[in-house]
Parts: sequence; structure tokens; C-alpha cells
Amino acid sequence: MLAREAQRVADNYLREEFQFRSRDIADRIEKRLSLYQQVLKGTIGLFAVNGEVSRESFRTYINALGLLENYPGIEGIGFSVVVPPSQKDRHVQQVRRSGFPEYDIKPPGERDIYTSILYLEPFEGRNLHAFGFDMYSDERRRAAMAQARDSGQAVMSRKVTLVQEVESEVQPGFLMCLPVYRKGAPHDTVAERRENLVGWVYAPFRMRDLMRGIEGTRTRELDLEIYDGDKTGPENLLYDSNRGAEPVGHDPLFKHVSRLEIAGHQWLIEVSSLPLYETQQRVDRAGLILRGGISISLLLALLVWLFLDDRARTLQAADQAMRLALYDALTGLPNRKLLNERLTLALVKARREHGMVALLFIDLDKFKPVNDEYGHAIGDLLLKEVGVRLQHCMRASDTMARVGGDEFIALLEDIDGSEGAGKVAHKILHALTQPFDVSGHRLEIAASIGVAIYPENGEDQTTLTKSADMAMYDAKNSGRSTIRFAAKRGVA
Repeated sequence: MLAREAQRVADNYLREEFQFRSRDIADRIEKRLSLYQQVLKGTIGLFAVNGEVSRESFRTYINALGLLENYPGIEGIGFSVVVPPSQKDRHVQQVRRSGFPEYDIKPPGERDIYTSILYLEPFEGRNLHAFGFDMYSDERRRAAMAQARDSGQAVMSRKVTLVQEVESEVQPGFLMCLPVYRKGAPHDTVAERRENLVGWVYAPFRMRDLMRGIEGTRTRELDLEIYDGDKTGPENLLYDSNRGAEPVGHDPLFKHVSRLEIAGHQWLIEVSSLPLYETQQRVDRAGLILRGGISISLLLALLVWLFLDDRARTLQAADQAMRLALYDALTGLPNRKLLNERLTLALVKARREHGMVALLFIDLDKFKPVNDEYGHAIGDLLLKEVGVRLQHCMRASDTMARVGGDEFIALLEDIDGSEGAGKVAHKILHALTQPFDVSGHRLEIAASIGVAIYPENGEDQTTLTKSADMAMYDAKNSGRSTIRFAAKRGVA
């Protein structure tokens, strides 16, 4: 009976952990692509301020973003200009005179409208092959560009092969584009948007390069497949984490399918367990239970049955179970569940006493290179040290929680508005930018921090958390290692 109960507990834990990891993968993909939308919107601002943007100004702006260091997976940022047929020859000659004597719009042929990739930074390597390409000549690209033009929003294309793919290792790709309208011209209606369109700011992506920049995909344990649209099949396959590996020849014990709606387009994400995950997690059932994926009631029932005549040991085990349910096993900090409970109580108190509450969303910068270079063991030790430093920045009445791989949230109660929250945020940023000594390695990281204040940035738990999250992405988009406050509700 005990063996059967342990097996059932282990299977429940395994299933819950698999579901968590599957959702975490989808969340990371969605957040990464949402961040890239913000990058494109920032580039649109360059055109909104200046109207016409020179090649040098465009290059200077994009170089300042540090694409390769800060935005893994993105091939570059480009600008595709609209060229009416009547102005095509003049346009080509003008670009040739500017220092590109072999420039032309490609592919050749007569069309009702032409577009041309005029700028693309970094302007080197594979990206040189895209110079002058008419994206509007391709059906899949044209569909995304037209949707973006008419909606005024960022839109992702269907699966395409980038024109940059001239080497042997061809990858599936896609584009994300955002329309650029003539400065000062109205674009409130579809007709006005079409009339005043200048071009598109866009980003090309190679799918496998993009996924190498997203954490949480352990290809030896889980098989991750991403499909374009809402159907599976080879023609829609964008990414397979086990591409090229030998077929495993078994039915997965667990499978999770989710759908992401991103920038006007849908992806289907399918995660399946591999034999290594299924067997490795069962090696030590006692250790499995202690890792905390089981519900409190099941664990307590088992412990009470085991230690019925030993009250002291039962109480001790119950306390252990409570910690597993409410605290992060790695850092010892409160987890998301306990944070949400404390935030709920803090908001009730703040409403009653007309007080203020602050949420600080903290995402570590430069943590992934540590994991990649030194391994997950060193990464875990670093996260423990981060947890210690973060706790030292807090008052006893505050809560610092770990809510994801390298994501933390600070809950500050009875705070003195944005000034008080700002002081804590700067204290945290200073603490995390100091070097860490971990197992003989000197490691340097930083953090992007988003700050949201109750009640001006949200009066409920969901809105306040979302405001802090968006402010954090604003900090990422502003160059990282910085602090940004959420915009007041109703203020663009």
C-alpha cells in the first residue's frame, strides 16, 4: 500500500511539474516576442520625431540598442519603404548615387506597388542579401504587411524562408512588422492609413536562433515543437527542439498543447516528455516528494499515516510540507502563491487605511550567459546569492518572492509613494550590480526593474502586477540595468 501511495504521489508531482514547465516555456516565448514588439515601437518613434530618417541616423539608433547582446534571436531591425511604380526609376538612381551603384529592387518584374528593404542593421553578413528585396512581392509577407498597414499594429508573418538564408543551414523564419505613416498625417481610419503609409519597420527572425535565446527548454528531457497557425504538420513546423536526433520510438507519458496569439498571429506549441525526463524524475521517489510538487493534503495524509504514533515527527513533516507549498525550494524566498496571498491582504489593508503599496518586478540581466558558460549548478548558486542580497534590501514587513527562473517580485507595504519605492529599487539595483563570488568565479550581472504603485497603477492584484511587468519590459527596452515606473492609468 505504501509503495502504491508513493507511486501515486510521484506521478502527481511529475504531472504537475510537467504542466508547469510547459506553461513556463510558452510564457517565455510570449514575453520575448512582446519585448521585440516594444523594440519595433521604439524604432517607430525615430520616424515619428524626425519624419525622414537617414541611413546613418538609423544605424546609430539600432547600434545603441545592442541587438546581439540584449535581444538574442533577432537578425536585425530594418526599414522597408513603399515605392510607387511611377517613382521606381528615380528611387533606384537616388540610392545608387548614395554609394550603392549595384542597388536595384528585387525580384525584377512589373507590379502595382513596390517596396524595398532600404535599411537593415546590422548591415553586414547575411543581412546584405536582403538589401533591396521587395517583401511585398511575396504572398506571405504581403499578407502580414497589409494587415499591419490597415490595423496600425505590429503583425507577425506566417512561416517564411528569409532572403538571408544563403548558407547551408537553412532555418525556418518569420517576420514582425509595424507600419510607418507620414509624419503629421492622419491615420485614424483604414483609408487614411493606406493613403499616408511610408513603409514598415520590421525584424526578421531565424527560428532556431530565436529559441536558443529563450531559457527553459531542456531538449534532452522535453520535446518542444512549434507550429505556424493552429495545425500540426511538416509544412507548418517552425521549430523542433530535437531536430536531427534519433527517433525515441515511444509514446510520451505527458503532452501539453497551448496556443499563443502574438502580434495578430497564432502559434501552436506542443511539449512532450522524453524518456530521460520520465525515468530521471522517478529515480528517488522520496527526493521527488521533497521537491514540493505535491499538494499539502496528499503529503500530510501520507505523513500522518507513516508517523501516526510519532506526533513530533508528524508536526515537523507538516511544517516542511507547508514550506514546500509556499516557499521557493532553491532560494528559500516566498513563491508566487505566498506572494499573491500577501498582496491580497496588503491591498485590503491599503484600501481600508488609504495607504499605498508598491510592486517591484525584477528581472536579472546577463544571467543567461552565466548559465551558458558555467552551467546550471553555478547558475543556481548565483540565484541563491541573489536571493540573499535581495532580502537584505527589504524591511521586515516587506516580501521578496522568486516567481520564475530569474524573476523576482518585491512587495512593499505602507510605502511613501513613488519616492519610497524608488529608493528601494535603486538599493536593489546597486546591490545586484556588485560582483558576485561564486565557487571561485567572479560573476557580474544586473537587473531591469519595473515599479507599479497602488492605487495609481492599478487597484487590484492582476492590474498592479501587469503594470509592474510592463514597466520592467520598458526598462529592458531602455537599455537594461535600469528602473522604470509604470505609466498612470489613462496616460499613454
